[in-house]
Amino acid sequence: MSDNPVLPPSPDRLTEEISLLLVSMGLTLYDLVLPKKNSGVLRVFIESPEGVTIDQLEGASRRISVLLDVIDPFPGRYHLEVSSPGLDRMLKIPVDLERNPGRWVNVKLVEAMSGQKVWKGRIGAVTAEGFELLVSSGKKSATLEIVFSNVRSVQAEFWRPVPVSKDREGTRS
Repeated sequence: MSDNPVLPPSPDRLTEEISLLLVSMGLTLYDLVLPKKNSGVLRVFIESPEGVTIDQLEGASRRISVLLDVIDPFPGRYHLEVSSPGLDRMLKIPVDLERNPGRWVNVKLVEAMSGQKVWKGRIGAVTAEGFELLVSSGKKSATLEIVFSNVRSVQAEFWRPVPVSKDREGTRS
């Protein structure tokens, strides 16, 4: 017997292994939340452009379970939970903002802007430093410039439709 125990894979390797498995199923890994203690819950959030079906969740859960049995990433017992991030998911900054222009979001700020720490609007242009939030109240509208360092969280409202811009209307066939 060796004095060198086999070390569990790093969180990055675990993320990579699960991502590769999901890609083979036409899915992508949205997030991975590791158990905080023994007997904790490993949460795997998956998505696809068309949404995720119950059958896809079941299949992903079975295949991820087999993978985890092989690589044995955690000491002790844990539970596996595979789900979709949902229509009102927290967005990852800046990646999800760039992928979802025009989407409705709720933004919570660290420091208030114009006396408010919570804003609701649509995602505008995204830069390396921050993003535009298009807000409206009645017939008035404004564009807020929000820096990433001032963002506490951004929660999507994917259930709300994205308005079709006049630029895109003209290009439809």
